[in-house]
Amino acid sequence: MLDDMLLFPSASSTWLLDLFLNNIWLAIVFWTVLYCLDYIFTMTSARFHRDGAHQHYAFSEGIELNPVFRDDVAKIRILSFRFFLLLFFVAGLLLVIYALNIPAAFAVIWGMFVGIQLANHCRHIRNLVVFSLARRSIGVSGKIQYEHWFSLRLSSVDFLCFGVLFLIFFSFWGHPFALGATLGCLSLALRHWIDSVKNRKSLARH
Repeated sequence: MLDDMLLFPSASSTWLLDLFLNNIWLAIVFWTVLYCLDYIFTMTSARFHRDGAHQHYAFSEGIELNPVFRDDVAKIRILSFRFFLLLFFVAGLLLVIYALNIPAAFAVIWGMFVGIQLANHCRHIRNLVVFSLARRSIGVSGKIQYEHWFSLRLSSVDFLCFGVLFLIFFSFWGHPFALGATLGCLSLALRHWIDSVKNRKSLARH
Protein backbone atom coordinates (compact mmCIF):
# COMPACT_ATOMS: atom_id res chain seq x y z
CA MET A 1 0.00 0.00 0.00
CA LEU A 2 2.74 2.44 0.97
CA ASP A 3 4.75 1.54 -2.14
CA ASP A 4 1.79 2.55 -4.29
CA MET A 5 1.91 6.02 -2.71
CA LEU A 6 5.47 6.78 -3.83
CA LEU A 7 5.50 9.80 -6.13
CA PHE A 8 8.86 8.99 -7.73
CA PRO A 9 9.66 5.29 -8.10
CA SER A 10 13.42 4.79 -7.70
CA ALA A 11 13.66 2.74 -10.90
CA SER A 12 12.83 5.76 -13.05
CA SER A 13 14.16 8.63 -10.94
CA THR A 14 17.38 9.06 -12.94
CA TRP A 15 16.25 8.14 -16.45
CA LEU A 16 16.97 11.59 -17.91
CA LEU A 17 20.38 11.85 -16.28
CA ASP A 18 21.23 8.30 -17.36
CA LEU A 19 20.30 9.26 -20.93
CA PHE A 20 23.13 11.80 -20.94
CA LEU A 21 25.60 9.65 -19.03
CA ASN A 22 25.10 6.75 -21.43
CA ASN A 23 25.46 8.88 -24.56
CA ILE A 24 28.74 10.77 -24.80
CA TRP A 25 27.56 12.99 -27.65
CA LEU A 26 24.45 14.10 -25.78
CA ALA A 27 26.61 14.80 -22.73
CA ILE A 28 29.04 16.89 -24.77
CA VAL A 29 26.25 18.75 -26.58
CA PHE A 30 24.49 19.58 -23.29
CA TRP A 31 27.69 20.93 -21.73
CA THR A 32 28.52 22.82 -24.93
CA VAL A 33 25.14 24.55 -24.88
CA LEU A 34 25.70 25.61 -21.26
CA TYR A 35 29.23 26.75 -22.08
CA CYS A 36 28.07 28.82 -25.07
CA LEU A 37 25.31 30.41 -23.00
CA ASP A 38 27.91 31.22 -20.35
CA TYR A 39 29.93 33.15 -22.94
CA ILE A 40 26.84 34.88 -24.38
CA PHE A 41 25.62 35.93 -20.93
CA THR A 42 29.08 37.20 -20.01
CA MET A 43 29.38 39.31 -23.16
CA THR A 44 25.85 40.64 -22.72
CA SER A 45 26.64 41.67 -19.15
CA ALA A 46 29.82 43.37 -20.37
CA ARG A 47 27.83 45.25 -23.00
CA PHE A 48 25.21 46.34 -20.44
CA HIS A 49 28.02 47.52 -18.16
CA ARG A 50 29.66 49.48 -20.98
CA ASP A 51 26.35 51.00 -22.12
CA GLY A 52 25.47 52.59 -18.82
CA ALA A 53 25.75 50.31 -15.82
CA HIS A 54 29.34 51.54 -15.34
CA GLN A 55 27.83 54.76 -13.99
CA HIS A 56 26.77 52.82 -10.91
CA TYR A 57 29.11 49.81 -10.75
CA ALA A 58 32.86 50.04 -11.26
CA PHE A 59 35.20 47.04 -11.19
CA SER A 60 38.89 47.63 -10.67
CA GLU A 61 39.96 44.78 -13.00
CA GLY A 62 36.81 44.36 -15.07
CA ILE A 63 33.72 42.23 -14.59
CA GLU A 64 35.37 38.96 -15.70
CA LEU A 65 36.96 36.94 -12.90
CA ASN A 66 38.60 34.30 -15.08
CA PRO A 67 41.99 35.72 -16.16
CA VAL A 68 41.93 33.53 -19.29
CA PHE A 69 38.95 35.44 -20.70
CA ARG A 70 39.48 38.85 -19.07
CA ASP A 71 40.89 40.50 -22.18
CA ASP A 72 38.18 39.02 -24.44
CA VAL A 73 35.42 40.24 -22.14
CA ALA A 74 36.97 43.68 -21.72
CA LYS A 75 36.97 44.08 -25.52
CA ILE A 76 33.60 42.31 -25.89
CA ARG A 77 34.92 39.95 -28.55
CA ILE A 78 32.18 37.97 -30.30
CA LEU A 79 34.67 35.32 -31.38
CA SER A 80 37.43 34.19 -29.06
CA PHE A 81 40.25 31.77 -29.78
CA ARG A 82 40.44 30.93 -26.07
CA PHE A 83 36.74 30.10 -26.06
CA PHE A 84 37.10 27.49 -28.81
CA LEU A 85 40.35 26.16 -27.35
CA LEU A 86 38.69 25.42 -24.01
CA LEU A 87 35.60 24.05 -25.75
CA PHE A 88 37.59 21.46 -27.71
CA PHE A 89 39.79 20.66 -24.71
CA VAL A 90 36.84 19.83 -22.44
CA ALA A 91 35.05 17.91 -25.20
CA GLY A 92 38.21 15.88 -25.81
CA LEU A 93 38.67 15.26 -22.10
CA LEU A 94 35.11 13.98 -21.78
CA LEU A 95 35.65 11.68 -24.76
CA VAL A 96 38.80 10.22 -23.22
CA ILE A 97 37.20 9.66 -19.81
CA TYR A 98 34.12 8.08 -21.40
CA ALA A 99 36.36 5.76 -23.45
CA LEU A 100 37.96 4.49 -20.24
CA ASN A 101 34.60 2.83 -19.52
CA ILE A 102 34.44 3.86 -15.86
CA PRO A 103 30.83 5.13 -15.58
CA ALA A 104 31.18 6.55 -12.06
CA ALA A 105 34.31 8.53 -13.00
CA PHE A 106 32.61 9.96 -16.08
CA ALA A 107 29.55 10.93 -14.03
CA VAL A 108 31.74 12.76 -11.51
CA ILE A 109 33.76 14.65 -14.13
CA TRP A 110 30.72 15.55 -16.21
CA GLY A 111 28.95 16.59 -13.02
CA MET A 112 31.84 18.92 -12.19
CA PHE A 113 31.61 20.74 -15.53
CA VAL A 114 27.81 20.88 -15.57
CA GLY A 115 27.50 21.83 -11.90
CA ILE A 116 29.86 24.78 -12.32
CA GLN A 117 27.91 25.94 -15.37
CA LEU A 118 24.55 25.68 -13.60
CA ALA A 119 25.85 27.75 -10.68
CA ASN A 120 27.43 30.22 -13.09
CA HIS A 121 24.18 30.66 -14.99
CA CYS A 122 22.33 31.63 -11.82
CA ARG A 123 24.98 34.29 -11.18
CA HIS A 124 24.76 35.48 -14.79
CA ILE A 125 21.00 35.86 -14.67
CA ARG A 126 21.26 37.97 -11.52
CA ASN A 127 23.97 40.14 -13.10
CA LEU A 128 21.98 40.57 -16.30
CA VAL A 129 18.99 41.82 -14.33
CA VAL A 130 21.13 44.19 -12.23
CA PHE A 131 23.09 45.63 -15.18
CA SER A 132 20.02 45.86 -17.39
CA LEU A 133 18.30 48.08 -14.84
CA ALA A 134 21.45 49.93 -13.79
CA ARG A 135 22.30 51.01 -17.34
CA ARG A 136 19.02 52.95 -17.30
CA SER A 137 19.46 54.03 -13.67
CA ILE A 138 16.32 52.19 -12.64
CA GLY A 139 16.22 51.29 -8.95
CA VAL A 140 19.81 52.33 -8.31
CA SER A 141 21.63 55.62 -7.72
CA GLY A 142 25.15 56.63 -6.85
CA LYS A 143 28.24 54.61 -7.68
CA ILE A 144 30.04 51.75 -5.97
CA GLN A 145 33.59 50.58 -6.65
CA TYR A 146 34.34 46.85 -6.40
CA GLU A 147 37.93 45.90 -5.74
CA HIS A 148 38.91 42.74 -7.59
CA TRP A 149 39.54 40.79 -4.40
CA PHE A 150 36.05 41.70 -3.21
CA SER A 151 34.46 40.42 -6.44
CA LEU A 152 36.42 37.17 -6.05
CA ARG A 153 35.29 36.87 -2.42
CA LEU A 154 31.63 37.26 -3.37
CA SER A 155 32.03 34.69 -6.14
CA SER A 156 33.66 32.32 -3.67
CA VAL A 157 30.68 32.61 -1.33
CA ASP A 158 28.25 32.04 -4.21
CA PHE A 159 29.98 28.86 -5.35
CA LEU A 160 30.31 27.68 -1.75
CA CYS A 161 26.53 27.95 -1.37
CA PHE A 162 25.94 26.01 -4.56
CA GLY A 163 28.52 23.44 -3.49
CA VAL A 164 26.72 22.91 -0.20
CA LEU A 165 23.39 22.65 -2.04
CA PHE A 166 24.77 19.98 -4.39
CA LEU A 167 26.27 18.22 -1.36
CA ILE A 168 22.80 18.05 0.20
CA PHE A 169 21.49 16.61 -3.06
CA PHE A 170 24.27 14.03 -3.00
CA SER A 171 23.58 13.09 0.62
CA PHE A 172 19.94 12.30 -0.27
CA TRP A 173 20.47 11.03 -3.79
CA GLY A 174 23.90 9.41 -3.67
CA HIS A 175 24.51 9.82 -7.40
CA PRO A 176 28.13 10.48 -8.55
CA PHE A 177 26.86 13.30 -10.78
CA ALA A 178 25.82 15.25 -7.68
CA LEU A 179 29.19 14.48 -6.11
CA GLY A 180 30.91 15.90 -9.18
CA ALA A 181 28.78 19.06 -9.09
CA THR A 182 29.66 19.43 -5.41
CA LEU A 183 33.40 19.03 -6.03
CA GLY A 184 33.31 21.40 -8.99
CA CYS A 185 31.60 24.22 -7.11
CA LEU A 186 33.60 23.78 -3.91
CA SER A 187 36.91 23.67 -5.78
CA LEU A 188 36.05 26.88 -7.65
CA ALA A 189 34.93 28.48 -4.38
CA LEU A 190 38.31 27.60 -2.85
CA ARG A 191 40.21 28.87 -5.88
CA HIS A 192 38.40 32.22 -5.85
CA TRP A 193 38.92 32.54 -2.09
CA ILE A 194 42.67 31.94 -2.46
CA ASP A 195 42.87 34.37 -5.40
CA SER A 196 40.94 36.90 -3.33
CA VAL A 197 43.41 36.65 -0.45
CA LYS A 198 46.39 36.94 -2.82
CA ASN A 199 44.91 39.95 -4.62
CA ARG A 200 44.13 41.73 -1.36
CA LYS A 201 47.65 41.15 -0.05
CA SER A 202 49.07 42.42 -3.33
CA LEU A 203 47.07 45.64 -2.99
CA ALA A 204 48.23 46.07 0.60
CA ARG A 205 51.89 45.84 -0.46
CA HIS A 206 51.37 48.62 -2.97
